[in-house]
Amino acid sequence: MPSPLTARLPEMVGNIRAVYARATATEREDGRSWYPRAHAIMCEWSETYGYSIATVACVTAALSPQVEWTRNVIMADDILAGRPPSIGGYLRTNRDKAERVRDERLSNLTTVFKGGPKVNNFAANLAGDYYNAVTIDAHAAQIALDEPTYNAGLSWAKYAVFATAYFQAARELGMAPAELQATVWLTWKRMYPPVTKRRVIAQHGRQWKRRT
Repeated sequence: MPSPLTARLPEMVGNIRAVYARATATEREDGRSWYPRAHAIMCEWSETYGYSIATVACVTAALSPQVEWTRNVIMADDILAGRPPSIGGYLRTNRDKAERVRDERLSNLTTVFKGGPKVNNFAANLAGDYYNAVTIDAHAAQIALDEPTYNAGLSWAKYAVFATAYFQAARELGMAPAELQATVWLTWKRMYPPVTKRRVIAQHGRQWKRRT
């Protein structure tokens, strides 16, 4: 059954493009280079630890839920080196999954994150696929819906609609979907820092409607 979000696809494409139009020159440059810089780390670890780039990317992505990127990198480096994580903040179940990915040298996360489209796509982006996969987290979904408090879970069906919106917007802008996602993510974080989001929630309360 198609997701109810499908009817909002043109609106979502417009919202994504509107946020991109507000990106600063620095945000556009950082967005353009974010995944290539992350991919360079994956390549370095692949050579250092003797795993494929795909496996290294999957280990990193498996640890990523609810973890800030700089901590994510430290944790992934520890796991790939066979060390216990030197910092906390990860979900224990995700550490177990990352270690399984490492030990079994998995090249995708579909067997360990069957219900995790975001993690699977993040691994693909880290591995260097910037055109056929796009990482949709809560911020990316908020951008598409122009709803800064949206935080609903993303089933594969919903995820597919958000991804389609980013693919279409990227095609119209002549750029890779991953680059667009990274750029608008940075812009959105500037537009809606935590204090602003808390104010929006306080103002709207239950009147803020999720139209999905």
